[in-house]
Amino acid sequence: MEYNINGTLDFLKFLAAPDARTYFGEVDYYLKDGIHIQEYGDQILYYRFLKKHRTDLEEFYTYYYGIQLKEENTEGDSYFFLDFNKSSRIKIPWTYRDILKNEYAIIGIITYKIIYHEGNVELNSISQLQEMIRNDYEEYKEGLIKLLAQSGSDIKLSDDDERIDSVVHNALRSFKRLGWMDIDNDYFEPRVSFNRINSVYEKQIKDIDNIIANYQ
Repeated sequence: MEYNINGTLDFLKFLAAPDARTYFGEVDYYLKDGIHIQEYGDQILYYRFLKKHRTDLEEFYTYYYGIQLKEENTEGDSYFFLDFNKSSRIKIPWTYRDILKNEYAIIGIITYKIIYHEGNVELNSISQLQEMIRNDYEEYKEGLIKLLAQSGSDIKLSDDDERIDSVVHNALRSFKRLGWMDIDNDYFEPRVSFNRINSVYEKQIKDIDNIIANYQ
């Protein structure tokens, strides 16, 4: 661990930068709350702050919280996040970390598959997405409902398409909060950070149909 001439940890020098007082407090709060930050919309200045001080901030989160600050790149675009999945000694209380519900992760896996693996990159209607999920998995509807129910959802085995639609809608709202999507009424658009689903669940995305079929 490197120290400067004043005996202070060298990576803490970012706190003395003029932009730290403006941006660090909010950036720190968003990252600990599970939000993914990219060069987009109202996150642009936060993203540039992270980009500028990336090396120091990586050491800061590792040293004080035992967690990795990561930057992932997708087709030239990148996003920052705290990697709760791969950190074994996290010092951030669970109450301050957003955890993606299992049933929402399943909807994310299915949505990613529909958009990127099945070539529906222009899909931007929530109601159309809900309809596609119902139609694609009509044969395995019982398996889908069982999988969602087993994943901790309040969905019941006797529920119908309307209840599945509700889970899909709530999942997309959760993705918006994480910085993965833009949502406006029936409109939705994945951000580059939605690729985080693929980073974590690449194997499950490729095999999701078989996984659901096995619950029939």
